[in-house]
Amino acid sequence: MKFLSACIVVCFLSLAISCAPTRTIQQQVSFDYDVKVDFAKLKTYEWVSLPGTLRIDKFNRMRIQDVVNNELNAKGLHVTARDPDVFIVMFGGQTKEVDMTAMMDYEVYPVGRLKLAFYDAKSNKEIWWGETRADLLHNMTPEEKDITIALAVNKILDHYPPVP
Repeated sequence: MKFLSACIVVCFLSLAISCAPTRTIQQQVSFDYDVKVDFAKLKTYEWVSLPGTLRIDKFNRMRIQDVVNNELNAKGLHVTARDPDVFIVMFGGQTKEVDMTAMMDYEVYPVGRLKLAFYDAKSNKEIWWGETRADLLHNMTPEEKDITIALAVNKILDHYPPVP
């Protein structure tokens, strides 16, 4: 009887944990790359700001750059301002998504996105990009934003360099 009671408690606890709302939602990563590029030769990069970058506030841009710099440094790439192999651009923003139910009811809601794009420094052509969902809510603490950004960047850079 004690074993059965313990099993029931564990089942209810598992159900409660799996149904608990989370503030950080991550989805799968979308990515693509130029198959003709030898990514093993790319060793240096520089950050470039574009209008899409400026839609991300200053503090979150710094968070993203710090995590990317650490991840790429671990992969053998180093940031430089002198003759880089690659330019990196971050894009952020929101898209609208729709949830439909069986009763033909629907809800439209905003979804935060983070995209990192790598451009060849000589040709200025995009050679790799990765994107995932990263919801940064206004009521999040800085620590929660750090975690959300780290998870998103890590998921994106798991696909860099691409394996042919």
